[in-house]
Amino acid sequence: MKHALLLLSLIATQAHAQIIYTDVDPDALYYTGGNDTCSLDLNNDGNIDFLIVQLTWQVPCPGGGEPACAATSTRPRSWVRITPTGTNDVRVAAPYASQLPQGDAIDPALAWSNSSGLALMTQGTPQCLPWQFGGYTCIQGLYSGTWWGTDSYSYPYFLGLRFDSVGSTYYGWARVGVSSMANSFTLMSYAYNSVPDEPILAGEGAPTGIADLAHSTVQLSPNPCTSTLTVSMGMNKAGVATCTVRALTGQALLTRTVAATSGPSSITLDLASLAPGTYMVEVQMDGERVVRKVVKE
Repeated sequence: MKHALLLLSLIATQAHAQIIYTDVDPDALYYTGGNDTCSLDLNNDGNIDFLIVQLTWQVPCPGGGEPACAATSTRPRSWVRITPTGTNDVRVAAPYASQLPQGDAIDPALAWSNSSGLALMTQGTPQCLPWQFGGYTCIQGLYSGTWWGTDSYSYPYFLGLRFDSVGSTYYGWARVGVSSMANSFTLMSYAYNSVPDEPILAGEGAPTGIADLAHSTVQLSPNPCTSTLTVSMGMNKAGVATCTVRALTGQALLTRTVAATSGPSSITLDLASLAPGTYMVEVQMDGERVVRKVVKE
């Protein structure tokens, strides 16, 4: 059972919209089985903003007909639901959590709900129905919900999310894939607008195309560090790379620019003057950005 999202993730940002994007790696991190829970911290501040739960359990088939279905007959019933914590909200198309197509605006004008257990997809109770060859049979319940009837692992569909942090309200999205039988889901990526009260588009902030900066090769060492930090990266081509250390508020504290060669490169940063705490290290080349967290001891 997973009680917290494994943050083996890459975080890419778009400065013009101040979108903070997290790509969960790997996408094949499935949540399945009984009461399997993903704890989503949308702005990665250590506070859980939303709980996405997959639950499957065996349900007895109701009686009915002559003769009725066997009293011992059971069938699985499943659902995937999201619960906002605190005063946070989920965009809804009652009674379900909405499935937003890419590019839809996520803003105050949408219908929002703070209700617990909003369904993405749910399966009804089993039914006892006449069998075509005589007698009765117990069949699984029908599926419903905004994620039903779509290949949500292949196409981008998004949850619209609104959350509070330190007295301010933020808007974000999460891309979720749900199986066609509601018996598993995966959290693929998520993002939020770091400017309070500013909207975000579904899918905004996700990188497109082939990046010159190879995301998967950006590594920080040592992490945690005490003074000197090495930022290692792989470049798809030679160019100028800029490395910026930012406070969690986004304030730039230290910037260094180097000429990077195609292939492996590195930048050494002196963090001795920074107070102990958590910082964001942003690497940029040709408009492509990767952000990693570092802990200064």
